[in-house]
Amino acid sequence: MLLARRQVWRVGTLIVMLLSGLLPQSLEKTVIAQSEIRLPPYQGYISVAPKGHYFVDEAGQGFIVIGQNDGVPWDGLVTLLNNVAPQATEHYIQDLRAHGITVSRIMIEYSQEPHTYLENPVGTFSPSMVAFWDSFIALAEKHGLYLLLTPYDTFWQAKNWGRYPYNAQLGGPCESMRSWLRDEACIEAHRARWRFIIDRWGGSPNIFAWDLMNEIDIWWGATPQEIEAYVDSMAAFVRQYELERWGRAHLITVSSAAPVPEGRLGRIIYQHPALDFANTHLYLGNAIKNPQDPIGAGPTMAGGVALSLEKITDNRPYFDSESGPIDHWIVDVQFDQEYHHNMSWAHLAAGGAGSGMRWPYTAPHWILPELRDNLLGLARFASTIDWAHFASRNVSRQIKPDVRWIIPVGCSDGATAIVWLLLDTRQQQAGSLAGTGLVLEDVLRDGRYTLEFWETYGGNILSSTAVIVEGGRLQLTIPDLVGSAKDVALILRAEP
Repeated sequence: MLLARRQVWRVGTLIVMLLSGLLPQSLEKTVIAQSEIRLPPYQGYISVAPKGHYFVDEAGQGFIVIGQNDGVPWDGLVTLLNNVAPQATEHYIQDLRAHGITVSRIMIEYSQEPHTYLENPVGTFSPSMVAFWDSFIALAEKHGLYLLLTPYDTFWQAKNWGRYPYNAQLGGPCESMRSWLRDEACIEAHRARWRFIIDRWGGSPNIFAWDLMNEIDIWWGATPQEIEAYVDSMAAFVRQYELERWGRAHLITVSSAAPVPEGRLGRIIYQHPALDFANTHLYLGNAIKNPQDPIGAGPTMAGGVALSLEKITDNRPYFDSESGPIDHWIVDVQFDQEYHHNMSWAHLAAGGAGSGMRWPYTAPHWILPELRDNLLGLARFASTIDWAHFASRNVSRQIKPDVRWIIPVGCSDGATAIVWLLLDTRQQQAGSLAGTGLVLEDVLRDGRYTLEFWETYGGNILSSTAVIVEGGRLQLTIPDLVGSAKDVALILRAEP
């Protein structure tokens, strides 16, 4: 892949400079350290970290959601579904993991065509779909991929209601789409599906979480009161049934189509006591939905994450579980790579619990190799953060560049800070990142810190130095080593 080759070139060039005596001695340790970055494996069930904000595995190791959306009939998985080349799907999973992807979000059925329904008729489970999930979950366990699973593909279900098996006109339990979240016969059919899913696959540690319903706020005309009643009932049912069947339960969430839901819906998404973390679909504004440049999606994503975090009252994690250029698919791969890169880094640096999860909107319809490369760079950076103990807050407004063409995004817990700086090339006067100044106000407690500058596409440390925060203030200059880069990431860590 082109980006992978570029990463090798960058590190190789630095090593040549080191051997030639052209690299400052202060960077020698940094260059050698590149090979020491290892993507961590994870063990067992995932839970919310003790301080909230992020997640941990059963060993207590910090865990974040680096990932994407996938689909049963899409290019990466269909070779297992149709049994034409199961090994191709296994290689795909291996490639996702090699790029640092920790979680794939997948709908257990895909309702665009009947052959990927899970039930047809209701109560009769498709042998081919069941066989797919038996095999796929086993492969996910084998290679360490976690799954965010939701039981229904509500988009295509709504589009194809006339032929969907739950329609009462076809013998199903739902008199209309309006019945979906409120009529007992329809809800009991949901419970029956959950019983089947939990009985068959609920013992897998590699199910990261259950998304009770995809985009619960649209398609059926449900009121916030009806949505709340459904979440009350179904979350309690799923958790209790898992406990009875397996002796433990996975995380539970529910997704909204509203990027930053307000009012009663917002309280359900961000604060419901039966939900373990919050997630929304951050199709926020044209900068994300219909991008005209690759820059605007970054600050738009950062703003959406910050707004969501403000609505959470108990430190539960938040991340965007679906977003992308929904209104205008991007054809230019280089444009798409930069757009996705900026969204992913903005999401993480703003305090989101991972990269955000792209819906492909590509041909072929999967996360493109260039976008997987983006996530590898971010995963390498993320592997050096102690997410289990990082109780972050968004501090973007407290990071002040001395020029207008740098967009700052950051989060901190007072002892560690993550800062991402994006060069706004939309501005005619935009210069470069190198040599510009930066002030952090009330981001870190007073003391001595190690400051690292990171190249973001490959996930490599450019330089490391010691700095001192006094009076809650740190002033620094971006080193010339960033060259002509359009963005750079910083980590500040308190020294013992």
